[in-house]
Amino acid sequence: MQQLKVNAADNSRCSGWGLTEALVALGMLSLGVLGLLWLQGKSVQAWRHQHSTEQAAWLVQDMAERMRANRGQLDAYRLSWGQAPNNVDCNNQPCALVEWAWADLWAWTREVQIRLPGAQTHIWPSPSDPRHIGIALAWRNLDQTLMEPTNPPAGLNCPAQHRCFWVHVRP
Repeated sequence: MQQLKVNAADNSRCSGWGLTEALVALGMLSLGVLGLLWLQGKSVQAWRHQHSTEQAAWLVQDMAERMRANRGQLDAYRLSWGQAPNNVDCNNQPCALVEWAWADLWAWTREVQIRLPGAQTHIWPSPSDPRHIGIALAWRNLDQTLMEPTNPPAGLNCPAQHRCFWVHVRP
């Protein structure tokens, strides 16, 4: 059996290429993983935005239904940004219709704080049509990149650095 001889000069030319290729492959893999992590972060931000908007839509619909149930006292359904309504308990004592409206406002603002902690509420009459009432929610937006410019209706000034959701209803 004949033994093969390895030429030492040829061996020196190829040394180190395996390590270099492995480092390049590791760098490419790292970039791919970083891209996936960035994409995951963006999807979490988008989900948070969508969830908050969904909660706001549900809460606005809830207040519109409360107002429809008590149409005789629509003037009592008014809130300014940051205003906290008085606690009125109509479950354990008889109440007039205006007190029911105040109880609705108190219960609704509590529900707003449970579903959108730190949110502010605003209920105002439409300046163009007194039969329409505006209901708005504003919550702090953690991701400023998702803030899109909005054109609020007359009578609504969304607080700075907040995302607003509003609807005009005709109870």
